[in-house]
Amino acid sequence: MTGTRAHRVVAELTIRRILFATENGVSIFAAADQNGKSVRVLAASKVMGRPPGEGETWEVEGELRRHAEYGDQLHAGRCTYKLPRGRLMIPFLAFNSAFKGIGEVKAALLFETFGDELASVIEAGNVQRLSTVLTTEVAVSLVEAWRARRMEAELIEYLDAQGFSPRLAVQLRRAWGDRARAMLDHNPYFMLAFASWRSVDAAARLTGIGADDVRRLIGAVEAALYDALQHGHTLTGHDQLEREVRKLLGNESSARALELAVTDGAVLGSISFGYQTIGAAALEQRISDRISTMLTGQHAIQGQLFDVDNPDLMIDRCLKDLETSQGFAFNAEQRAAVRLSASAPFSLLMGGAGVGKTTVLRAVITVVQAQGVAVHQMALAGRAVKRLQQATGAPATTIARFLAAAKTGKMELSPDSLLVVDEASMLDLPTMYRLLRFLPDRARMLLVGDAAQLPPIGFGLVFHRLADSRSIPRVELTQVHRQAASTGIPGFAGNVRRHLAPDMGDSFKAKSGISFIDRTVSRVIPTLFAVAAEWKGEDWCVLSAVKDGPSGTRAINEQFHKANGCAQSSLEPTLRSLGNFTVGDPVVYLVNDYDKGLMNGTLGLVKEVIHEPEAGLVVDFEGVEHVVPCGDLEERLDLAYAISVHKAQGSQFKRVAVVVTKSRVLDHALIYTALTRAIEQVVFIGDRSAFENAVRSPPFARKRRVAFNVGGAVA
Repeated sequence: MTGTRAHRVVAELTIRRILFATENGVSIFAAADQNGKSVRVLAASKVMGRPPGEGETWEVEGELRRHAEYGDQLHAGRCTYKLPRGRLMIPFLAFNSAFKGIGEVKAALLFETFGDELASVIEAGNVQRLSTVLTTEVAVSLVEAWRARRMEAELIEYLDAQGFSPRLAVQLRRAWGDRARAMLDHNPYFMLAFASWRSVDAAARLTGIGADDVRRLIGAVEAALYDALQHGHTLTGHDQLEREVRKLLGNESSARALELAVTDGAVLGSISFGYQTIGAAALEQRISDRISTMLTGQHAIQGQLFDVDNPDLMIDRCLKDLETSQGFAFNAEQRAAVRLSASAPFSLLMGGAGVGKTTVLRAVITVVQAQGVAVHQMALAGRAVKRLQQATGAPATTIARFLAAAKTGKMELSPDSLLVVDEASMLDLPTMYRLLRFLPDRARMLLVGDAAQLPPIGFGLVFHRLADSRSIPRVELTQVHRQAASTGIPGFAGNVRRHLAPDMGDSFKAKSGISFIDRTVSRVIPTLFAVAAEWKGEDWCVLSAVKDGPSGTRAINEQFHKANGCAQSSLEPTLRSLGNFTVGDPVVYLVNDYDKGLMNGTLGLVKEVIHEPEAGLVVDFEGVEHVVPCGDLEERLDLAYAISVHKAQGSQFKRVAVVVTKSRVLDHALIYTALTRAIEQVVFIGDRSAFENAVRSPPFARKRRVAFNVGGAVA
């Protein structure tokens, strides 16, 4: 190992033993340099890209730090995967699980037989020579595994030279396998699905690709459409796309670029229709086709749910029993909703706050379960799942956990199943596609939601467009329950839904209802601290439309985090905080992780700071504890004293404070969604005129450009 400056180290290391590694977390391993000197290495996933394997060789650059228990540890700042040479071939072949049938004895014998030529013999695929030591089967397997490792090393070396993160290599190999490097050699702009135009274009130009190269022109069109996806759109009009492409290319080649992209099949569309990425178009079409198939009953016995002579009579009996047990009667629209939801192959149950959607859902579940139909309830947010369970008395899960169980075979849906998705307005295209993918023929789906709420965080528009379709069976509940109406929130929400801005009180001291406190931007956070003191010990949250600025979520979180840090001062510093997080901080998960069962927007609470076997936080995410490694904190966690309304969608809190300031994202749906996150009390704080303008204006969801459609629009 060589030091470039005090405690700074650059070393080519062979991994001897993995001490700790997760698919997405920090790796800790024992390694040795070429002189046999041992070192313990800690590497974050963003540095290493993927968990290492025993016997592998990595060039590691980092800083040596003294640990009280483990001595010197090398904290990696940069790791590059290398193929070994010389005697390093022995541990590489012996301990790497990719090389099946080769242990220490055979690895040593191979090196003894071929010496420094061993790597060249394997690389040449000379099975005949290798078979003098190994069986032919093992020799063939060795050549194939070596080729895969070589391709990975070449890909990492190529990306590293262009300044890309090692994680990109993992993404590319996951998508393209051993063809990844060859595909990039053929066209570096293929990386646009994973990286920004600026970085990909710069790397491609370094390889000699000219300004008017066909690959660059087509790549600019794809990059513009990928950017549109980031803003929720799956369809971009001709004129707008041409403008965006011209910005990227910096010349007048945009019209030619669009023509080339369509001719090449890189994008779909036309001047009159607009343009889409292949992936978005395929998702929309497949979802539309599947729903249409379900509705037309093209699968055997799709149209028959109940094996009874008179299903209406059976439903009436179930409803009568429910009315007796719950102590109140269903109204006419609730009865119609139960009949439809319990019989249609695919349907929508819609309605605003307090109209009894979960009451209807409880009845639907009772009816279908009485006939032996399996019901699977789910929602994106954990809080919504808890509400479902409490309201219906039936099990429920997050969509992420459901998909993870279906993917791994831990749960298999039967054709006699009903899939119920609550808060379905949050469904983006990829999530809806995944749900339908695991839905067997003859199984049914019921989407429950409110089309007045915000569109999904991800791209596409599913529930809102289904609600506009004349082909989709649906019932919309409108009558507010007396008990729900007592807080005033459902009635107020109904007025907002109709674009009316009703009068409100100006105090947060009340225990229920809605109020508005006019405050300048600079006075918002002090007012929030006063509200928080009043609500201490209760279930509450701050919602804001924007991240930045003096009253954005970042500023609010920073101030409340500092206050919590002072409150936790009795704890040892190393046990109190890690990174930007302190024990007791509410946090929000920032990515969809189907394997962990955590979705973008899942809320949690920091319970503990740990340092061994790796540094990280123990976070309680809605009743389930997860360890979030130190290396993942920045990209996977954020403070959640204040969160965006989008992140809060699907969750409910006893009390909600909503910050209202003028911004380009403040709209009718955002106000309505924020308002309906509260169970008992809502306090709006900020600019009253901005609030009233947003309430009276059309929602931005209607401006989201998509091509998804099932049948015609409702007249």
